[in-house]
Amino acid sequence: MTGRLLPAVAVVVVVIDAALLATGTITPAVALALFLVVEVPLGAVSVSGYVRRYRGHRRGSESRWDALRALAADDPYLRMMAAEARTFASLGRWIARRPDVPSGAVAIGYSRGTLGIPIALSVAAGIELVAAHLLIPWPTVRLILDLLGIYALLMILGLLAGRIVRPHLIVGGELVLRSGPHVCARVPLSDVTEVRRDRRLSPTSAAVDTDGDRDILALPGPDGTSLTVILARPVEAAVPGMPWGRPETREVSEVRLHVDDDDVAAQLLREAVPAA
Repeated sequence: MTGRLLPAVAVVVVVIDAALLATGTITPAVALALFLVVEVPLGAVSVSGYVRRYRGHRRGSESRWDALRALAADDPYLRMMAAEARTFASLGRWIARRPDVPSGAVAIGYSRGTLGIPIALSVAAGIELVAAHLLIPWPTVRLILDLLGIYALLMILGLLAGRIVRPHLIVGGELVLRSGPHVCARVPLSDVTEVRRDRRLSPTSAAVDTDGDRDILALPGPDGTSLTVILARPVEAAVPGMPWGRPETREVSEVRLHVDDDDVAAQLLREAVPAA
């Protein structure tokens, strides 16, 4: 527990040091001394802890990337950093017009009808950013609010982009179900027994629900789901939560989806199932 608190303490020290320096409470010499005396030892201990845990994961992993992913999945701070990195990567793919669709994969989009709220939030964040810059008279406070506003705007745009550039995929004999950068489930096409159009108005947020004796993965839009996939065998599924939290994995035997085009998505899945 102590080892996991150290990175948070190190960040708090940097923020306090920078705030005191920006407001003129301490001189640059005092700020540097505080950084060297407190921040450097805390940073060194935190880094050594991460290195030790990485080596432990590396002994049981096939590659360095697998070890890094295991380390990130085990640490709330790294999970949050990884979530932010994936969000900015989605924004970069959107700007570059490079959707995350591997060669040979078939994409099933699900962004249609789901972008209204993110777009409204983006507009509101942009207006708030401009208003704060024009109305705040104190340069230091204005700079801090400008940076926070730009960060919030980029995060909202990144979440918006994630739904566009990271569609569901039919690839490698699997149906890969995603919610932005988060992979919710990998469904073997050989386990799909039925695909049907099925309009349901709830839920309206990603969840794993229980319906009778079945657990169901629901990946809806604002007006619910429109496509149901029945499975012969349960598969593991998890929906994204808070960026620092570990998603809870459960087994589901049915999937309910919101997709851009019900008929096209159903046809693509029906054509892929016999081939699997």
